[in-house]
Amino acid sequence: MNTSQKQTSETVSTVFPRSVLSVNREEFGKPEDNPDPQCSPLKLIEKDGKPLPEGLHGHVFIISAAGSVDSKNSPSTDVVFPSADGYTPFYNGDGIIYRFDFDNLPEGIFVNTRLAKTPCYYADVATQKIAPDRNNLIFENRGIMRMSLQLGIRNQLNTGFLPLKFSNGEPDRLLVTWDIGRPYEIDTKTLELATPVGKNEEWRPLNPLLADLPLQPPFPFPLVQSSAHPCFDYKTGEMFNVNSGRSLSTFISQLRPLIYGVLDFINIFKKPTDTPPITKTPASPKNLFQGLLETGKRFVQWLYNLLQFFNIFNNFVDIVCWDGTGNLKKWNVTYKGCPLRIQQSMHQIGLTENYVVLVDTAFKFLLEEILPAPSKKKYENVEKFLRNWLDRPQLPDTYVYIVSREDLKEGRKKVEAKKVVIPRETTHFLTDYSDSGNKITLHMAHVCAWDVAEWIRAIDFDDTDEKPLSNKLPPMYGMTVGPLDISRMGCYVIDAENAKVVRSDLTSVYQDNSPGQQAEKKEFCQYTWGPALYAYQDNQPTEKFQDIYWSFFGAWEDILTEHGLKMYAPYKYREVPVPELLELTKKGIKSNLLRLHIKPLESVKDGENRLEIQDIYQFETDYFVNSPQFIPSKTGVDGSSTNGYIMCVVYHGTDDQPDNGNQIWIFDATNLKQGPLCKLWHPQLNFGITVHTTWLPKIAKRTATYNIPVEQDYQDLVAQQPAEIQELFEKEIYPHFKSKNP
Repeated sequence: MNTSQKQTSETVSTVFPRSVLSVNREEFGKPEDNPDPQCSPLKLIEKDGKPLPEGLHGHVFIISAAGSVDSKNSPSTDVVFPSADGYTPFYNGDGIIYRFDFDNLPEGIFVNTRLAKTPCYYADVATQKIAPDRNNLIFENRGIMRMSLQLGIRNQLNTGFLPLKFSNGEPDRLLVTWDIGRPYEIDTKTLELATPVGKNEEWRPLNPLLADLPLQPPFPFPLVQSSAHPCFDYKTGEMFNVNSGRSLSTFISQLRPLIYGVLDFINIFKKPTDTPPITKTPASPKNLFQGLLETGKRFVQWLYNLLQFFNIFNNFVDIVCWDGTGNLKKWNVTYKGCPLRIQQSMHQIGLTENYVVLVDTAFKFLLEEILPAPSKKKYENVEKFLRNWLDRPQLPDTYVYIVSREDLKEGRKKVEAKKVVIPRETTHFLTDYSDSGNKITLHMAHVCAWDVAEWIRAIDFDDTDEKPLSNKLPPMYGMTVGPLDISRMGCYVIDAENAKVVRSDLTSVYQDNSPGQQAEKKEFCQYTWGPALYAYQDNQPTEKFQDIYWSFFGAWEDILTEHGLKMYAPYKYREVPVPELLELTKKGIKSNLLRLHIKPLESVKDGENRLEIQDIYQFETDYFVNSPQFIPSKTGVDGSSTNGYIMCVVYHGTDDQPDNGNQIWIFDATNLKQGPLCKLWHPQLNFGITVHTTWLPKIAKRTATYNIPVEQDYQDLVAQQPAEIQELFEKEIYPHFKSKNP
């Protein structure tokens, strides 16, 4: 949407940093750790010549989506522009893992990077090279997913981490995760993917229709929905995740490619320009008969799945538990005796000493978010019509489902959940591990009218629109749309046995909430617009949170869209009227990093708010902060939840600057407002939009014996495929894993 009428110097100076639009896919590391890197680990440069804080130690891991093998690239470089097509969101791309080493400060801070190379990654690379004209075989971006009509869905592993330690004698282990796929364990020293968690057969696909399309075998890479934020209990040595499925809404998505297929029907008469190098085995009469028989069986099975698909009982949520060595344990969750139905996603789950907390999070996973872009510009009106028809706002309330860990017993298949409804939506939340008296404490970032599943697309702009900024600046295609109301931070105490909220605390909407202040003179708080990512001192587990650090987007005119405004203007909990929202966004609200203090419940008086923003750093007008990570100080002895440093990624300007428009800033966690202690950069370090982070005190070669051999894991699925796909696995995928899985 173009809300500015004039290109003023003030407007141009408050644009969202374009440096987020590019990312370097290059790998950096030592040859003994990674055979593929183009160069050695990068040594970061201090921007202002300040000394590094002496208390830094350990290793920070950051993950980001880094585009795909077919992303538009900068000539003769590994820098790509993942969203340049105008339709791909920034979170659709191969995961790239960054490790920042603080274990030898006298020598400097070094960065290693590595792409998350799953079996489907190698299939993606291979099919782009050997079958460029086989549209049913190659992978293409479909909204938030990347899929092939014959091979299935990419597991891109680009969102989060989960540290694990099943026994005191083993090194720290680490999982890399995302919402649409199995998590994988990585080697913390080499950054190489070591093994998936759970075999293919241990995970149920999102929907039978997506697993079994008519007239073809099941996808070798099925669509599996899990959580990007599983949990680990350091006291019991258990990892908890979820495996969930959806019904009707996902089915409709299968119809949309047909629309473009009809529009492009004439293209079937085009002759292929090249013969695909993958050979097909000629079918004998016997094989032909067997093939027809098998096709008939599969079609009958698909019709059965279709009938089942319309049944509400096709929804499912399984709690998954893993001990680091054996098979997954699973329990199906019911609510009021029926299968639990998640309407959006479970981007994050929570864990207390006695409960698993499942939340229907405001990262909606609708058919609109997984559908392809129009194949031609002339079909953009069709795209707009379909988006307006199919899209809907995220749920305005948060549905919390509580499962007792006592019910997760061997031999039991189903567990019953209790439901609590909390006003306002949330994407990220944290739980106190302590649940004394069966009281669960949730710390929530309410993303009020901020839909992170919506992103800027080419159809959000008309050719006749007045350009909001300058023709020299590319549009913010792929970026999450901006906040459409002020957000709130909340703390809730839930009576788990009776499934009700017994106490709630929220941050103020206003800058100054002094009693008696006239409403018309109140100013909206400048600090809580778009709560994004969090950091805290991880005491493994955190019994009770005292301080949580949050990064905030702010409000930016060039990531505000007309489609978003239309959907969220009637927002149920609206605090800022739409006309005032437009004025505030046009003026700009700065990105910031803050510390939210949670007062102990026993210390607060009746009517006193437990939540207090105690420390804030507001960034300069055209700077954006992301991916904060707490680093405990090695010199600290007091155990304070603020004794350490906050490291974060900071973007500014465009990628044609010496630092590519992105830097690493390190703050004193006890004093954010004084500004960064140091700013680090490197000319080859070019981030896209980074996401979640973690910190480990030490890294080491993986010694765990748990391993799922790739060929063994896929052999049943591959055996059902045509000869060309079997050949693809044999020649282009399995060889990459032979030495790892003898």
